[in-house]
Order: sequence, then structure tokens, then C-alpha cells
Amino acid sequence: MNTCSFTYVALRNNLPCRATGVERTWEYLKNEFDRQGDGLPDEGAKYFETIGPGPQLFAVVDQSVYYHDQQRWFKYRSAFNIVHDTMNIPD
Repeated sequence: MNTCSFTYVALRNNLPCRATGVERTWEYLKNEFDRQGDGLPDEGAKYFETIGPGPQLFAVVDQSVYYHDQQRWFKYRSAFNIVHDTMNIPD
């Protein structure tokens, strides 16, 4: 399973937070989290469901990370250390 992790500075306490997500489709995330609207316009965008602390979902295009709020996408200004990986899940 494809994963992505990144660090951002949380607005509520100004501390760094590490978020990790598993790749999903935008359609899946819209249904799962009752979201509306289009995905990002870049065809290379990848969408992730967060596991653990962080936003419910996020998207990544190259070295930019986006969050979805009020039916719109916003770019994290503080995102850094973006790492793509895979997670093995035993059968």
C-alpha cells in the first residue's frame, strides 16, 4: 500500500506535527468523509487518508502538500520532509 508522510507546523500550538496517510482515490475520500468538490487540477495529484494524528485527508503534488477545507484545497505553507513509501499489510 502506498503511503506518504510529511511534517507541518500546527496552527493551534505552533509545534511540528508528523502526518502519515495511505493512498486512496479522491472519490473514496469524498464518500468516506462527506466532502464535495473536485480534486486538484494536476493529474499527478495523489490523495491520502491520514492514519494517526493530522488532517483527515491530504493531497500531494510533487513537493507540495494540500489540505481540504470548506470544499476547497489549500496548500500547506509549512509542509516539509515529504516522504513517499509503501506499507506491507500481511494477508
